[in-house]
Amino acid sequence: MEPLWADLINSDWRDHLGSGRREDRIGNDAWLRRYLARTGWSSDGLPGDEERRSLRDLRELLRRMADAAREGHAAVGADVAALNRILAAAPVMLRLERVGGAWRLGTAPGRGKVDDVRAEIALSFANLLAEGDPTRIKRCANPDCGWVIYDESRSRTRRWCDAKECGNLIKVRRFRARQRAHR
Repeated sequence: MEPLWADLINSDWRDHLGSGRREDRIGNDAWLRRYLARTGWSSDGLPGDEERRSLRDLRELLRRMADAAREGHAAVGADVAALNRILAAAPVMLRLERVGGAWRLGTAPGRGKVDDVRAEIALSFANLLAEGDPTRIKRCANPDCGWVIYDESRSRTRRWCDAKECGNLIKVRRFRARQRAHR
């Protein structure tokens, strides 16, 4: 499962088959409900239009910052300031969690508001920049997909958002192109 920040960026869905279709999944209630559940969203309802707009703004901010990190550049100062404002806008409660066989310090949104969720998502990206390895941020090698991925492989060779979907698709396309060229 991709980190919260990557899933938010990838909520701007593009058809990996190359049809050109796109979907803003923040506008898809079923997708948004599943995504918010990952953040600890405690409200029964879904965010309204203005709150969804704030999630879209965060998505674009994280995309710019992820692209900069992927390309080996430092984030623009204005983007860092914007991320810090989001982090400061909502209290995030700490909680002790059991993950696998180990304990870790986790977070939970404070009051079930979108600002709390945005802070949780921003924190997941800030943790990557502060404690992770931003050089592992990549884009899916399928030019029609372009999803942002975090390469956790030991060899740092992950190329696809999903090897069975995009990986197989591109490999089959290359194979067929070689067969056509050979004829």
